[in-house]
Amino acid sequence: MAAPRRGIGGFVARQIDRRTPRTPPPLAVSPRRLYILPTAACGLFALLLLVMTLGATNYGNNLAFVLTFWLGAVGLVSMHRAHRNLSGLTLDEIQAAPVFAGDTARLNLVFTRRARRDRRRLGITLGSTATRFFDVGPHTTVEIDLPTTRRGRLALPTMRLESRYPLGLFRCWTQLAPDVSVMVHPRPHGDSATPTGPADGAVESSPHGGNETEFAGLRAYRDGDPARDIDWKHSARRPHLLVRERARSGGAPSACFDYGALDHLALEARLSQLALWIVEADAAGRRYELVLPEARYGPDQGPRHRRVCLDALAVFS
Repeated sequence: MAAPRRGIGGFVARQIDRRTPRTPPPLAVSPRRLYILPTAACGLFALLLLVMTLGATNYGNNLAFVLTFWLGAVGLVSMHRAHRNLSGLTLDEIQAAPVFAGDTARLNLVFTRRARRDRRRLGITLGSTATRFFDVGPHTTVEIDLPTTRRGRLALPTMRLESRYPLGLFRCWTQLAPDVSVMVHPRPHGDSATPTGPADGAVESSPHGGNETEFAGLRAYRDGDPARDIDWKHSARRPHLLVRERARSGGAPSACFDYGALDHLALEARLSQLALWIVEADAAGRRYELVLPEARYGPDQGPRHRRVCLDALAVFS
């Protein structure tokens, strides 16, 4: 937990936080929520202008006055350009794949701009991570790493977007609070033997016999695939054809991963063991079901079933 901020800086930060609502993307950078302050380089620049003004006055040199006023005008224009470099940006989308606890989540931030000019040397800071600098064209994706420590839904911290372009004399910044979370699954770990069959008393039956096939996902069309397996509805929204992948449900019985069978373990150890069984079963292409105290998932197989089961473990309490 971050330490409370005190003094004038803390008061200003709290006021900015109140003016930054947490909303889902797209998030537009509003000119009314842009803040600008001079940097240390601007202080040195102002001192230089003061010395040049005193020198020009002392010697009555018109060329020195011209140079001093011209440099002062450049400084004022750089303040306007730093503000303009941020105004009009939009954070359209945030893409984040689930990760296991302790891994680093990779966030893809999709930015767009309304004006025709590109935005130069922008910096973005997410929580306590290091500032990432980038340029924004008509459609730009920025990758940021976010460390994770424990399972659950990890809400993204407030983002700070800043610009010191073009001369670094002024720092213009804004805050974005996206209402987006990353799913953090329990880290697979454990040494209990993997269950090999259904739960006691459970009987798997198939109305079509042992050769029944079930939908297991979509993949790109390959030469030789039967036309009856083409998913025309989803293919219409893609540049290529998609084919339904099917898996046989007959053969070996599905495994049952029961939360109640691990009563000798603590809560987090149980979830980690269940996550390990799910990952191993998915890698082996086996059918399995997950049994929690108030829910049951499966039996099934495939990436979607794996995601559903791991998500259930991530938010289990």
